[in-house]
Amino acid sequence: MALSADVARLQRVAPEYAKAMESHRRRNFAFLIVDGATFAFAISLLSEATIMPAFVSALTGSSLLVGLVAATFAIGHYLPQLVGAHLVLGRARRKPLFLGIVIAERFGILAIALSATLIGVAPPNLVIVLFFVAFAFYSVTTGLIGPVYGDFVAKALTKSRGVFFGTVQLIGGALGFSAALWAQSVLKDQGFPGGTQTVFWVSFALSFLSIFFVAGLKEEPYPLVEARPPFLTTLRKIPGIVVGDKNYGRFLLARAFLALSTLGVGFVVVNGLKGALVPSDAALLAAVFIMSQAVIGFALGMVGNFLGWRVVVITGGVLILLGMVGATFAQSVISYIGVFVLLGGANAVTVIGDPNMSIEMAPTDKTGLYLGTTSTLLAPFFIVGPLVAGALEPAVGFTSIFLSAAVLALVGLVLAWRMEEPRKQSLPLEEWEAPIVVGQPGAQP
Repeated sequence: MALSADVARLQRVAPEYAKAMESHRRRNFAFLIVDGATFAFAISLLSEATIMPAFVSALTGSSLLVGLVAATFAIGHYLPQLVGAHLVLGRARRKPLFLGIVIAERFGILAIALSATLIGVAPPNLVIVLFFVAFAFYSVTTGLIGPVYGDFVAKALTKSRGVFFGTVQLIGGALGFSAALWAQSVLKDQGFPGGTQTVFWVSFALSFLSIFFVAGLKEEPYPLVEARPPFLTTLRKIPGIVVGDKNYGRFLLARAFLALSTLGVGFVVVNGLKGALVPSDAALLAAVFIMSQAVIGFALGMVGNFLGWRVVVITGGVLILLGMVGATFAQSVISYIGVFVLLGGANAVTVIGDPNMSIEMAPTDKTGLYLGTTSTLLAPFFIVGPLVAGALEPAVGFTSIFLSAAVLALVGLVLAWRMEEPRKQSLPLEEWEAPIVVGQPGAQP
């Protein structure tokens, strides 16, 4: 197994810190696995690819608002990550910030459940506004936590990180698959809105459990010190990073096209509901999506752990291309299951490939900044795509949307092929000679 590029740098510039964190690795590995699996079970009931679009479609019948689901999640999940990366700077410990955002995230899920409970009580327009406000808050917390979580994992798991990401995908996916099948049964038996309300409340109850696993994590003060700069100073660093790190720039360009190619994902179920699918099938396809993400994610985690993450990103391009072509021709429940197997695998690449490529490309003191930059710069492509697709669908139809997505995926795949595997890159001289600064207040992870 090749040593991760970022770990090799960490062991050079902060050997004592790396050794101390290694002593907590097994405990942190176990707690992070259980936390990830528990939360994955809960959020499978809030799938932005299946259950949420079906909920909004049933409530409003508007394709534009269905597209707004994916766009809202993308805005919340990707744009705030640079803010999260900035908040990590100047902190010797990441766990307090990590735990605080986790708690806020659960309040977002609670608000979603409360908004759904108002169906039939409050005016429909008020319900949909409150739902999107709650969903936006929840989405923002998932964005803020990204760099904080990624930076913690990068330092806490200096070995077997690919095994960790793959195992979280597998266990969480298996639990999520069970949850989605349960949701299908509830939605079928209780109908709308009762079934949806039950699903959302169970999601909130289960999500609360993982707070205790985050609280049990261990960490050491990070010794490389740099005071947190003003936020605008952090923003000004981004152009230099993207332009100066050529391979990172190629990675971002490829991922931008692949992100834009997901513009049709939220409409696959909606299109199916016009023909081959019934409403309860949304939960079945959510289960397929989750299990595919779990199994393929586990396999790709092993690939990334041993062979590097470039091949994982390339695989993601292949999967989204095939998924969009499949969505164009799907005519039965079985064919839609096949489509969601592919799309679930593609989503696994976004979940594990993007952060690991960013971590391995980043200098030791800029892990969070690279993670935040990746998510922030990709955000517009995840956001604009579904909105444009939702606006154009009445005029051009779903087939044109899916074929356009396939073309974008093909371009992204070609660009991804041009990336260089970070583990094969030679480190710049300054990385080898970086001084170790210890003991000053205000560490930059």
